[in-house]
Amino acid sequence: MTVHASHRPSSRQPWLVATVLLIGVQGAAHAQPADPNDPGILEPALTATTGVETRIPHTDQAQGSTLLNLVGSQVEQDALGANSLMGHPITTVRSPHDAMSDELDAMASAASSDDSAAMTSAAASLEAILLGTTQGEIFDGFAMLNYNRGAYLPDHEPGEYKLKTLVDSGQTTVGIDGQPRRIWELDVAFLWYDGQFDADTFLMKVPVEAHAFDELRVNYTFYSLEGEDFSPTAVLLDHRLEGSVQFPYKGLDSVWTKVGGSKVTQLSVDYPPLRLLRGVYTWGWREHPPRIQFLQPVYEMVNAHTGQVELEPQGRSFVERNRMLSIDDIGAAAPEKKMWEACQAALTGAGTAAVAAMLDDPGTAPRGTWQDWADLAQDQLEIPDEAWDVLAAEDGLPKGQFGHYRFISVYMNNEMYGRGAVDKAKITGWRQGDSFQVKLINLDEHTHYFRNVDFGPKLHDDIISGGFSAGSHSFEIMNFKPTYGAPKVAEMQWRAGWGFRPHFDVIQQPDVFPRNADRALWRHYYDGSGGMYFGWQYSEAARGGDFVFNPPNFIIESPAHPSLQRLQEGGRVDGLVIGQHTEGYGVAKMCSHVDHPLGGFCETDIGCFNPHGVLNADSDGNGVNDALWFPPFLRNPDPVSGGDIIPPTPAWKPFLWINPTNGTLWLDPSDPSQGAWADLTYSHGAPIAPGLGLSATVEQPRCSGQVFYQFDDLYHDNAIFSPHPTFEPTTAPAVNLGHGTLAISGKVPFFSAAGSLATGGTATFSLADGTPSTTAWLVLSLTAAETPFKGGILVPAGAIEALPFTTDGDGALAVPVAGGGGPLEIFAQFALSDASAIGGFALSNALDVLIAP
Repeated sequence: MTVHASHRPSSRQPWLVATVLLIGVQGAAHAQPADPNDPGILEPALTATTGVETRIPHTDQAQGSTLLNLVGSQVEQDALGANSLMGHPITTVRSPHDAMSDELDAMASAASSDDSAAMTSAAASLEAILLGTTQGEIFDGFAMLNYNRGAYLPDHEPGEYKLKTLVDSGQTTVGIDGQPRRIWELDVAFLWYDGQFDADTFLMKVPVEAHAFDELRVNYTFYSLEGEDFSPTAVLLDHRLEGSVQFPYKGLDSVWTKVGGSKVTQLSVDYPPLRLLRGVYTWGWREHPPRIQFLQPVYEMVNAHTGQVELEPQGRSFVERNRMLSIDDIGAAAPEKKMWEACQAALTGAGTAAVAAMLDDPGTAPRGTWQDWADLAQDQLEIPDEAWDVLAAEDGLPKGQFGHYRFISVYMNNEMYGRGAVDKAKITGWRQGDSFQVKLINLDEHTHYFRNVDFGPKLHDDIISGGFSAGSHSFEIMNFKPTYGAPKVAEMQWRAGWGFRPHFDVIQQPDVFPRNADRALWRHYYDGSGGMYFGWQYSEAARGGDFVFNPPNFIIESPAHPSLQRLQEGGRVDGLVIGQHTEGYGVAKMCSHVDHPLGGFCETDIGCFNPHGVLNADSDGNGVNDALWFPPFLRNPDPVSGGDIIPPTPAWKPFLWINPTNGTLWLDPSDPSQGAWADLTYSHGAPIAPGLGLSATVEQPRCSGQVFYQFDDLYHDNAIFSPHPTFEPTTAPAVNLGHGTLAISGKVPFFSAAGSLATGGTATFSLADGTPSTTAWLVLSLTAAETPFKGGILVPAGAIEALPFTTDGDGALAVPVAGGGGPLEIFAQFALSDASAIGGFALSNALDVLIAP
C-alpha cells in the first residue's frame, strides 16, 4: 500500500504481514455464537433473553444426503390418466399457453372463413381455459385470469380469493420452547408450466386455537409440465418478546428435490413455528428469472373489545382486498384480458367479421393481434406496447430505450413482467450506498404496490454440499430486509441494524451485514447501556431533513435491564437520525399537527380501534390508563408531510392497516376508491395508481446479493419479479469499526475507503463532515485497541504512524492509495485539530484496512 502524501510511513515502521485481528462490533453481553446458521437458524430474541441458545425448528436443512424437512416419500405418477385438481381424469397433457394459442388460431381461422359455429366453439374453449374449467386437461382448475373465483374447491373459504384454513393434523411435536406443540396441515396444489407457477392457495388462515409455537406442514401436489427443482423457501420473523416487536429475519431453502415433467407429484414439507413464519415461497430455478409463488399466512385473534374471533388487521387487509379482485380489475393491456374480450365478443353475438378484426387487425381493439397476445402471455421478459406508452408520456422515452432506469417492471393480470436495461433477465449490481432508479408501471385497473427486498448473500451451504442442487441460485440461508416500499419503522430499524426492541433495548440479529462489503459504510450508535452497535443511515441527500428518533428510557429498558442513557448517535448525541422524507418509506401521519401540535401526544383516543385492547394514557388523571394516544417521539417533525414511525408493537401494529381516524382499511369508508390507509403507511408497499408509473430511486444499505426482489405485497401470489444482479460484491478495502467524536460541524467526521487495494488497483481514503480547513492526522498501526484519547477512543495502537493532511472548506479530504503489498491488515483513523472539540481534537471513526496481495 502506498499513501500518496507529503508524509509517508517511515522506513522505521515494521510493516509486517499482520495476523487477522477479530474486532468485536457488539458488546460482550450480545456476542453471537460461532455459527448462527448451523445446526439450524439461531433465534436471537429468545437466545438473548433466556441465555439459552435457541434454534428454530425445521431450519436445519440436511444431514449428508438426507433432507430433514421432507416428510415421508415423494410420490410421482404420469399425468396422463391421473386425476386433475378438480377430480377429473387427465386425458390431455399440454401447456395452457399452447392451448390458448390453438383456440385463438381456431377462432381466427373460423372468423375469417365466416364459420360462426366453429368460431363460437373455439371461443367457448378459450373461455374455459381463461376461467379454469377445462375438464380433461392437466391444467383443469387453474385459471389464466387472476381474479377472485370464490370457493372452487371444497377446502376453500366461501367467497374468498384462494383462502384455506389450516387443519389440525392430530399430531404433535416438540416445539421451540421444549413443549408439545400441534402440527397444522395445509393442502396446496400447483400447476408448473412454461415460465410460470400457479397455485390453488395464496392465503392460509391460522385458527385462533393455534399456539404461536405450533408448526406447519404443507402437503403439495404438483401438476408439472416442466422438469423443475422444487425449492420452497420459508421466510421467517424472529420472536416477538412480550409487548415488543418482531422483525423480518431469515429465509432458507427448506428442501430441494427434483420434480419430473408431465407428472403429478405429491410430497409433504415441515415448516417452522407458525408465528415465526412470514410465508413460504415456491421457486423454480431452472427458469431465470425464476418461477415464483408465495403462501401468505393470515391469523385469527379474539377482539379484546367484542370477544369475537376475527382476523388480525393485516389479515383483514389481505382477505378483504383480495376478495374484491374481479375480471374488470384486470387491465386491457394484459394478453389474457385481450383474449377474454375477443372470446366474449364471439360468445355474445358479434359477427365473424368483427371478431376477425379483433384477432387479426392490430388497429382494432384489443391492441395487437392474437399472435402478439399469445407470445406475450408466454414471455414475462417482454414489455407490452402500453407500457412503452406510459414511459413515453412520463419519461419521454422512445420504445426500447431505458434512459436512467436499470430495470422496468409492469403489472398486468395481477402478475409482473419486466426486463433489464443491460441484460434482459438481470439488473446491474450495486455496492453499499449506491443509488439507482427502477420503473414500475401499473396496467391493471386497481392500485398495485411496489416493495423491494434485499435477500443478501448465501449464508450456508447445506443444499449445495449435500448434492441436492448445482446451487447456482439456491438461497441456502439468507437474511432478507426491505429497502423500498416499507413502513417508516423499517428505515428506523435499518439505522438500528435491525436490533432496537422496545422494552428490551438492542438485540440485533446475526448476519444483517454479513460481508466486509456490507460493513464499509455502516454507522455506529450506542444502546441504552452504552454498548456500540452498527446500522445503516441513509445519506443526507436521501433523508430530506433529519428525524431524530429519541424514545424515552422507559421505552428502551426492560425490568431486568434498566436504561442508563438514551439511544445515541456515534457522537454521543441523544437519538438516532433517520430521514423526514426518505423515499420508499411510509408517509402516513397518525394525527394532524394542527389539532395536536408537534412535541406532544396525539390526544385523540384510538383505543377502540385497537383490537388488542392496549391503552397507554391516563386521560382523566385518576392513575388508570383509559386511552390510547400516539406518542410524540414517533411523530415526524415535518408538520405537513413525511411519515410517522408506526412500530409493530401490540399498541401500534394494527394501525399499519387500520386508519386511526375511522377504524377501517380505507381513507374514506364511504368511498373506497379514494384509497386505503395502507397507501400511506406502505404496509403493502409504495402505491401505484392504475395506468401510471412509479419512478423509484433506491439507495441500497447493502451490496447486491442473490436477487433484486420486487413484488406487490397485497397480491403476492403472482405479482413478483426478481432479476439477478450482474455481480455480487464480497470484499471491500476497509471495514468501519466505529467510534469518533463530534467536530465543529456537529457531526462525527466520517472516514471511508472505496476502490481496490490489490496490486495494480487504487483506493481512495475519504473524510467527510470534518472540521473545515484544518490539519487532519491519518493515524496508522498494525494493531488495535480501544484507547481513551482526547475525549474519545483511538483505535490504532502500539507503534503508530501519523500522516498530516489538510481538509477543505467543507471539512472533507480525499487521499489516493495504491494497492498491493498484502495480505496485510492496517488500522487507520483521522485525528483533526479542532478547538471546539474536547482536548482540541475531533476523531473520525476507525477503519480496519484490508490490503490485498
